[in-house]
Amino acid sequence: MNIDEEIKQLSNQIDIAMKFESYDEDEEYEKNKSSKYDVLKFILEKHDELKKKIISNTEFVNLFNKCILILINNTGCSEDFEILEEILDNLYEKNLIDSVKYKEIISKSNLGRWIE
Repeated sequence: MNIDEEIKQLSNQIDIAMKFESYDEDEEYEKNKSSKYDVLKFILEKHDELKKKIISNTEFVNLFNKCILILINNTGCSEDFEILEEILDNLYEKNLIDSVKYKEIISKSNLGRWIE
């Protein structure tokens, strides 16, 4: 499977998770969080491939931006925002984003307008 197909699959997984309904709110939250953490895992795997020169820097930047856009577009409530922040914290800790990029991503999310 190529990178674009993998990204599409991740996006579809998030769509399914966002529509998932259960009598157990924790189950809904975990399914949502898990689908978004799959995007994080994908980014980290591809970053490893970049370090091993399996993919180019351009490919990595493109897939990174697409993945971040998927996460931003699927952040609509405070729980989604918490998940986004956790993912960004992880990317920041691994030096994949800096504080400027972190703030830029937050500001582009639906809830970013509420954050200063």
